[in-house]
Amino acid sequence: MDPGISPRRAILLTLGLSTTLLGACSGSDTDMAQCPVVGSPLVSAHRGGAAYAPENTLVAFENAVRLGVDELELDTQLSADGQLVVMHDDSVDRTTDCSGAVQQLSLQQLQQCDAAYWFSPGQATTRIDETRAHPLRGKGIRIPSLDQVLDWYQTLPCPPRLSIEIKNIPGEANFDLVGGQTANVLVPLLQQRGLIENTVVQSFWPLTLTAVRQREPALQTQFLTLSDIAEPAILNLSLVIAGGHSISAPNFDAPDFNRALVALAHAANKAVIPYTVDRREDLDAVIAMGVDGVITNFPGCALQQSGRATPAKLTPDGVPDTAICR
Repeated sequence: MDPGISPRRAILLTLGLSTTLLGACSGSDTDMAQCPVVGSPLVSAHRGGAAYAPENTLVAFENAVRLGVDELELDTQLSADGQLVVMHDDSVDRTTDCSGAVQQLSLQQLQQCDAAYWFSPGQATTRIDETRAHPLRGKGIRIPSLDQVLDWYQTLPCPPRLSIEIKNIPGEANFDLVGGQTANVLVPLLQQRGLIENTVVQSFWPLTLTAVRQREPALQTQFLTLSDIAEPAILNLSLVIAGGHSISAPNFDAPDFNRALVALAHAANKAVIPYTVDRREDLDAVIAMGVDGVITNFPGCALQQSGRATPAKLTPDGVPDTAICR
């Protein structure tokens, strides 16, 4: 190890994350020197930065790039006609003016829904609330297919990293026991587009990540653990190590999530990127632990707390500005 490189940076380089950390411009002819050097910790915009723009939409991803994030986090699942769509829930009810299960609707049907119908700036994630303003309702914002997002992404001169979650946990309509259904579509798509080095694939379901690694060992994989059943962070790390995954992503407020656990992960050459860290005091606490990144609905807050500049306005055109932190 070069004595001039910090242990955390060395771990990231070992994991192949240097593409992001060094501001690489994969997929473009732009000279790497023209791309800004990315700061640390890595700032991942959860669902594109759901507090500032309609989650999992092109508007949100464009806004997150404008803010200067290091990673775009998004969710994907299959429509009734086998198309990968960018959607978190297994139904469209919470975020749109439509109703029904994603896997029972075709891409054409899904794209008739208003994906900004319930969005209101300042909510950590969209919640149905008629008492709030919905500034982008009726503005033509649609549920994107993953192909549409990648078409846009590959036009960027200095793209942030992609972190794509496969949605299929037990109890949801899209649950896939073996974990390979979505992986069978997603992995070839990333291979065809030359995006293996730019992408992390994440899941809460271990068999899904196993299926991904079997199809493309070069893909970085990130294991998430559920917050609502209080899974310990050490269990997450143990499964990351046992499964040969790159990144441990526990809930940030797991009782055993602390500096010692982060050090243990680094000793095993694993990166640690907790979710979903939205409050200023929580960001300060996890950054002080030496984490490699943070997943947040308020990416401007994470940028600010790590000493990086943010634009004067956090929200897209047509949306009133909101607080930078939750």
